[in-house]
Amino acid sequence: MEKHKLLTLVKKTGKSFKNQNPTGIYRMILENNHYEALSHVLNAKDLVIYSLLVPRFNMDSDIDEDYDRIEYNMFTIELVEVYNTEPEIECEECGGRGTENCDNCDGTGEVECDVCDGSGEEDCRYCDGSGMDEDAGEECDMCEGDGKQTCEHCNGHTSESCNYCGGDGETGCYTCDSTGKVESSDSSEITYTDFVSWSGRWKMFFSRLKHDEQVDIEDADNFYNNNQTLILRDYQEISEDYQGYENGDTFLFNMEEKPNINNRANGKGVVVI
Repeated sequence: MEKHKLLTLVKKTGKSFKNQNPTGIYRMILENNHYEALSHVLNAKDLVIYSLLVPRFNMDSDIDEDYDRIEYNMFTIELVEVYNTEPEIECEECGGRGTENCDNCDGTGEVECDVCDGSGEEDCRYCDGSGMDEDAGEECDMCEGDGKQTCEHCNGHTSESCNYCGGDGETGCYTCDSTGKVESSDSSEITYTDFVSWSGRWKMFFSRLKHDEQVDIEDADNFYNNNQTLILRDYQEISEDYQGYENGDTFLFNMEEKPNINNRANGKGVVVI
């Protein structure tokens, strides 16, 4: 569309997008049936310029000058955010077994008998541990005067099966929930988000960057959240090239100063760079 026609369209329809940022305008035209007429009038490049221009128009800026700046400075960069995908790896706590030694019995499967306190003996039930048959006035026949007899609970073994693990000596691993696997923070996944910006400042900033060069997260946020940036599309992709980067690292790439912008083949009119 010719410049004067696009500017006329902005003046006629721009107030409909009061308080909208470029991304909001872009999405509304593509997705809201109320603006279907605009989506048919604007080709892909016009849609991008229109979406960037309308917020400037609503701020009473000189849209004629803004149009020239947008057209000259418009470029595409790629924001690559490296974040933790938390893939599953072998649990270090249990070595991938899904079980670990029972804390209650230290993995032995047995614990001290709680009836005889591990002595293997208990007070004679017939003489209550006195060793004497009080009715007969003589030594207790059952314990032969010792006052003790073999613990019936543990049969004199001093220990009993651990109730916590059922005598197995192992319990389900708490760290991995008995699966043998845990989520790792050592691998990375890449999220790509395409942008168009018309800021000369950003154009100069990104033109100095080398591919894969890391930039300050504040710069990335400033670029992402300003009204001269339009988010075009989002998608996810795992890339081995980025394994090992720290969680939260952000990269910005200068792809092309003046890309060719064409309609997407799927017919939905989404801009592809």
